[in-house]
Amino acid sequence: MQSAGEALRRVMEAAASGLLLEHGPGLRDPCEKELVDALGNLSAQQREDLTASAQQFLRQIAFRQIYKVLDMEPLPKAKAGGAWKFPRKRRRSNTDADGDTPNGEGKIVKTEVKAEGAETSTPAVKK
Repeated sequence: MQSAGEALRRVMEAAASGLLLEHGPGLRDPCEKELVDALGNLSAQQREDLTASAQQFLRQIAFRQIYKVLDMEPLPKAKAGGAWKFPRKRRRSNTDADGDTPNGEGKIVKTEVKAEGAETSTPAVKK
């Protein structure tokens, strides 16, 4: 299934390739028994204009200016510091004070500690 934007781009690609030109393949009318060009009443200049417009629209779509093709206001730009653009790396949860063990070798094990009837959980490092 194609999105509407993808379908529009494909139609523009077909029109920009010369499909509508006078000596091109043409656009056949599917409702007629005989081979009838659906754009037969257009002049050669109108066909060239349609092809040139489709090529220009295709360029604008490729450069993310589809709002010009659709004759509408551009959508607001995304915020520059979006998390999706530059994901931060996770910090290592294990930092050793001594230099004998490199970071990340020990596992963090969650232990239950009872203190005066209340249960609290504190992380403990297992090596």
